[in-house]
Amino acid sequence: MTQIRLEADNYTLRVLDVIKGKYGLKNRSEALKKFAKEYGEDFVEPELSDSYVQMLREQVEEYEKNPSKFKKSSIDDVDTLWED
Repeated sequence: MTQIRLEADNYTLRVLDVIKGKYGLKNRSEALKKFAKEYGEDFVEPELSDSYVQMLREQVEEYEKNPSKFKKSSIDDVDTLWED
């Protein structure tokens, strides 16, 4: 893990302390990680886990072996998935 040195104003420290208390974290470092995890996706796409990539590969292989087994989706079906 990489260590960094930050300069933070009083407001930033208070925010980190509130996050630390709200989630029962040990220190401000964990609070900063929690904050990044909560709001980071607005700025950077998360990395895919190896197990998720493997599951996608297996589904593609299964589709390639027997495409008729899979239901064809309409645009309305896809829109419905995004509404959830």
